Amino acid sequence: MTFQLFEVLPGNGVLQLCNVYSAPARLTLEALPSPTVRGMVYMGDFNARHSDLGDGTGSINRNGVRLLSYIRKHHLTHWDTGSATHCRGGSLDYILSSGLIASQVQCSSVPDLFSDHIALRFHYSLTAGSGASATRLRIAVPPKYCPTYILFMAHVFPTFDISSAEQLYSDLVSATHDFYRLYVSRPHLQHRHTAHSWTLDARIQEAKEEAERDGLLFQANPTPDLLHRYQMSRDALVALQDCAHTESWQRFTDSINQQTSVASMWHLIRRVVKKTPATARHHTPADYAKQLVDAWSEQSTPASLPIHIQDALASRAAVHRLRLMSALLQDDDDDAEEITEELRRALSRGRASSPGDDGITYAVLRLLQQVPGNPLLRLYNLCLRDGCVPRAWTSSTMIPIPKPGTAKFRPISLTTCFCKVMERILLNRLMYRLQDRLSPWLFGFLPQRSTHHCLVDLYSRLSRDSVVAFIDLRSAFDVANRDVILDQLVGFGIKGNLLRWIRGYLSNRTSRVFFSGALSPLRSFHLGMPQGGVLSPLLYNILMHRLLTSLPDIPGTTITCYADDICVHSTSPRDLQRFLDSFSVVSSHCGIIVSPDKSRIFTCRLPQAQPVFTIGGTVIPMCSQYCYLGAPVNIWPIVPARPQDHPIVQDLLGRLQRRLTPLQWLSNNSSGISIPVARTIYIAFIRSVVDYLSPALIQLPRATLETLEKFQNRAMRIILGCPMSTRIVNMQRELRLPPLIERIYCNVTCFTVKCLHFPHLSPHYSQLVRTSLRPNYPVPPILPAGRTLIRSVSSVLRGLNIAIMVADVPPGPPPWMLPTPDVSFTPTSKSELPSLQRPLALEHIETVTSSITDPYCLYTDGSLQVDGAAGCAVFLPDLESPPGGWVGRRLCNHSSSTLCELYAILDAVSVVCQCGVNAAIFCDSKPALHSFSSVQPTHSTVNKQILSFLALLRHRKLTVKCLWVPSHVGLRHNGTVDRLAQEACHLPPRCAGHPLSLTCYLSKVRSAALLPVWRRRDAERPFSISITHYESVCRHKYSY
Repeated sequence: MTFQLFEVLPGNGVLQLCNVYSAPARLTLEALPSPTVRGMVYMGDFNARHSDLGDGTGSINRNGVRLLSYIRKHHLTHWDTGSATHCRGGSLDYILSSGLIASQVQCSSVPDLFSDHIALRFHYSLTAGSGASATRLRIAVPPKYCPTYILFMAHVFPTFDISSAEQLYSDLVSATHDFYRLYVSRPHLQHRHTAHSWTLDARIQEAKEEAERDGLLFQANPTPDLLHRYQMSRDALVALQDCAHTESWQRFTDSINQQTSVASMWHLIRRVVKKTPATARHHTPADYAKQLVDAWSEQSTPASLPIHIQDALASRAAVHRLRLMSALLQDDDDDAEEITEELRRALSRGRASSPGDDGITYAVLRLLQQVPGNPLLRLYNLCLRDGCVPRAWTSSTMIPIPKPGTAKFRPISLTTCFCKVMERILLNRLMYRLQDRLSPWLFGFLPQRSTHHCLVDLYSRLSRDSVVAFIDLRSAFDVANRDVILDQLVGFGIKGNLLRWIRGYLSNRTSRVFFSGALSPLRSFHLGMPQGGVLSPLLYNILMHRLLTSLPDIPGTTITCYADDICVHSTSPRDLQRFLDSFSVVSSHCGIIVSPDKSRIFTCRLPQAQPVFTIGGTVIPMCSQYCYLGAPVNIWPIVPARPQDHPIVQDLLGRLQRRLTPLQWLSNNSSGISIPVARTIYIAFIRSVVDYLSPALIQLPRATLETLEKFQNRAMRIILGCPMSTRIVNMQRELRLPPLIERIYCNVTCFTVKCLHFPHLSPHYSQLVRTSLRPNYPVPPILPAGRTLIRSVSSVLRGLNIAIMVADVPPGPPPWMLPTPDVSFTPTSKSELPSLQRPLALEHIETVTSSITDPYCLYTDGSLQVDGAAGCAVFLPDLESPPGGWVGRRLCNHSSSTLCELYAILDAVSVVCQCGVNAAIFCDSKPALHSFSSVQPTHSTVNKQILSFLALLRHRKLTVKCLWVPSHVGLRHNGTVDRLAQEACHLPPRCAGHPLSLTCYLSKVRSAALLPVWRRRDAERPFSISITHYESVCRHKYSY
């Protein structure tokens, strides 16, 4: 069989034509390109006979059976003229299409006879476009215009009306658009460059033109000076191209994870390697955008809800309204707290996402923060003081994102960045007040919680008597009732301006759809929350909290909720039916629609032996296997004769192989992919699937997982381009990849360590693991797969010999009191000579201390000894207390060096707080200073204590600055505090009392996963010349 593939671009669309010829019994349809979202037409001589294909002879051949199966599998449309296409009668020639509008297709035969076949004519008419396409605005201020923009806004800001948040927002947007039009876009210029001069593409184009000019000059006059000039310009061009190439791959690797589909992966690859096909377009995008917005708007109307839900909501509407009005009239104590440092943290978390209708990006907001008078801070304080939301913030543009595996779209709303920053500020305030009051069975959209908590809780409960209900909620996010959410906020004690702002955010919402360059009309949405909003996940969790806390507490029945995935486990069918009856009533009062057809009842026993379960009067189907949150529920035993053919492993291998194909294509083609980038793609796109399924895979025997290990070996050979004779340990050492089986055990062990460290997140699983760590522990009455999970994790923890203590996380300061640590770094690096570092450090110390009134200097250091002993010290040469002039602390053995330095800083700020003085704290650890000064700090326990002391010092109007100074460069007192830190490692153990941090625990577990590689290398080294040669090569620095 042969075929030719063509691609035509009619208008703004794309049409692929595939001309096929097949010999008898040689039709291999797997070789044809699969139908995509674009229009696809297959035509030609398939040599296929089948009566269902319109063959008049009534005969059926092998090609006909295969073609008919292919048509049904891919839902192709078969076009027939109704007459024979061969001179002897019968039809051997066909036209098949996918993704085309049937009413615009005409198929006819050409009267001329070509050889012994009659040609077919395929006519497809395109409808005319409905006007000019819409474009989305994006305001970006180039770096060279940033100072000009700040001066421009400083000049016009005094003329703004700052009494109203609505008017101030309008003035800020208008002024920014004026600046962009006058200075950046400059439409008044007749000749404009296709790309701005600050972009990398424009610089590459200029460098290419300069290299061409220098090359022509050298050819005309080959002198050494012109040769050197040509070489310099050519090298500059190559350097810019390498920079662009590296930047493209960096953006690429940051955008993939285990949820990235294979189709999306190919799309990203084509973009990076500059093989981007034309954009697929709907033939009438404006009409389709209108259909989408009308359907979504109609779905969000209260009249679209079932009658029983409308009646349940109406019965309590008056009570909800009275409670809401009463709470709005009350004043909240937090309303008086103005937004200060919260704005900086909220802006630092803003990513380069798509802007809203105003086109303002996060980069522009960061520039507005630098304008004298800080108009951005003034705007947000006005919004919080008055509890008002500008009208533009309640309008959004929805982008239809295809749902994987379906033909439906998910409406992702693009709101303005102004509103997202305000949402993030209020989100932190709400989380501070509600994080300890939300239901413990909520696991979605909350810190330190994940889908793995739901999975291991289910695996550790499943027994022979278990009956599990997986309840599906229909369009839960899109029809979430706003009145119920506001009423629950009132129940939490939220009132005043904060409640008024949230009500304004949820009220009078309008949206339009942007699809394939077309913009739909504006429509109102009365239910649901904008998908893509910062506050939306928390508000949805509040609705689910209302649902979970209203359900009855039935012994032996537990419920877990991750977003709209609800799992109910029970050991009694009667109790489960009681719970389902209550769930149907409570969900109606919360405005939640249950879909019984998509819900399932899972049991380990024969489904025929179980009673019928109903919800809302509708029967729920039974099943013996269910995919819960992407993982299988029933991990059945292996077949003894064929342990490597487990269905779960075979299905996973098929998924991994499909994901390996793009990486194999990149490695075998001239795409310019490097080994580090290929490794990152493997980790983020391929191995992440195994990481996610680790709680299920660890329940299988190691022999069953060997096929996964062989898959990783093949992937490593593709990444490195190694032959089959290359030793596996060398590839693992080169790519720093542990064996995949050890990785699976490491993932589950790390997750278990988190559960043991924070047992409130998964109390049942944590209790089972702690019980299994005791000698002669009782076997839990759960399924064998669950016992394997507990036993495997316990075995790894015993081998590591670490005692995981329960974390004592102190409450941190409120978000509005959270200070920004004043941290500065000496402008040098440790790689420079000490003689050069010392004068720079002294100059920086003088600059910082001179800016503090009557400063006291404190020197901190942490120490980690070879035997694992850890400690820290603070030296206070200027203070009389404490006795001896220093404070020491013994820490747990094998603590990380960063943790030791953080505890030293904690002791330093504690002493400063006790003495009540201004201080400069000197530290020689950059990771420690970055840890507690970042927006998302690691070592949360000690960092919360440091920030609490800094908040207290700021309240007392005391100044504390932290400085990084290089160590061992001859600075005064640096050697003294280093010696004291070593002495602190030998303090009595009773002075310790501070457990390891979670980071230290996880580091030990991950290090143990690589031990098999080193042990295997040590065992093979005496008998292998290649290992010795490889290690000699590794001693020399080189790059790919």
